Amino acid sequence: MPETAHDSRIRGLSRFLSAATLGLMAVMPLMAWGPWLWPGVFEMIGRSGQVPGNGFGGGLDWFVWPLRLGAAGIATVALLVALYGLMGLRDLFRACAEGRYFSAGAVSGFRQFALASLVNAIWAPFEHTLMGVYLSVSNPNVPNALEIALGSDHVRAIGLALVFFLIAHILAEGRRRHEELELIL
Repeated sequence: MPETAHDSRIRGLSRFLSAATLGLMAVMPLMAWGPWLWPGVFEMIGRSGQVPGNGFGGGLDWFVWPLRLGAAGIATVALLVALYGLMGLRDLFRACAEGRYFSAGAVSGFRQFALASLVNAIWAPFEHTLMGVYLSVSNPNVPNALEIALGSDHVRAIGLALVFFLIAHILAEGRRRHEELELIL
């Protein structure tokens, strides 16, 4: 089947998105671990809202390396789940770049992304609570605190992840029915 102009645009955009996803995957560890491993750098560049000591009172002298590594470890859970999802999304883009829009690899890649999105959306409030407890117990400048938050951003993320999950299942069912039809014909 000859490639149409529309097909060519889809493939070109898919190649770009595949490369962009790979770039995002390379930068994500710095974004997840940066505020915890190098809080002074984030304070210098004007992003002090991400500095752990900013909301807990006092300076950062209490925030020693073992505590920083612990905070980075808590942040690593969401990072690993997100990277897993982005690997699936990249598989989808690579399959689309080759013109295999509804191949098994493309559909399973989107399912992987949808599942990771849902897991991260559900994990986010727990991570926030766990990080808050960990940092407040570790900080001598404030009493121990427990903050549980489930805001509209969390609900929105869970809703969007559920939509992705539903679309992934619809694509998988469509692929299964298409394969059945090919076997019949």
